[in-house]
Amino acid sequence: MLTGVNPSTKKRKYKPRNPPVPERAAINWKEEEFQNLVRDIGFCSEWGAQFPTPNSTALDAPPGYIALYAAYLREGNFRLPMTKFAAEVLTNYGLHISQINALGLPRLTHFEFICKANRIEPTFEMFNFFYFVSYTSGFYSFNSRTSGVSPCSSHPLKSLHDWK
Repeated sequence: MLTGVNPSTKKRKYKPRNPPVPERAAINWKEEEFQNLVRDIGFCSEWGAQFPTPNSTALDAPPGYIALYAAYLREGNFRLPMTKFAAEVLTNYGLHISQINALGLPRLTHFEFICKANRIEPTFEMFNFFYFVSYTSGFYSFNSRTSGVSPCSSHPLKSLHDWK
């Protein structure tokens, strides 16, 4: 029985707040792995990708640089330059890319791919209808809303180990 109310017209409000500082997970990988990632992903040389110094963290990026986790690029299919949609979502939630865990990015990019495959321009409001921000172990993620909303992914990614 239809109630005459379209659930997609419900508005969900998000009140931005100052996020806590993420945990300091030391970067621990080899320079050869870094160079292979830069090559495989196709980073432009003018972007000046830099191998992180030993025992540095995402918070230790030099001025003018941001830290990106390899899992964002490999498992999350995140690419640079960042799409307007990804920037809009992060801006509206008041988050920086380095604060998102490796499960959050695949959810964001997957949502964008689904919208574009269906010739729909994704927006923050649409994303916020299906997902909410959660905070665990020093990082934020996007989790599916379960109350009154159908999932937009039938097989969501459940975990990624050692992604930092």
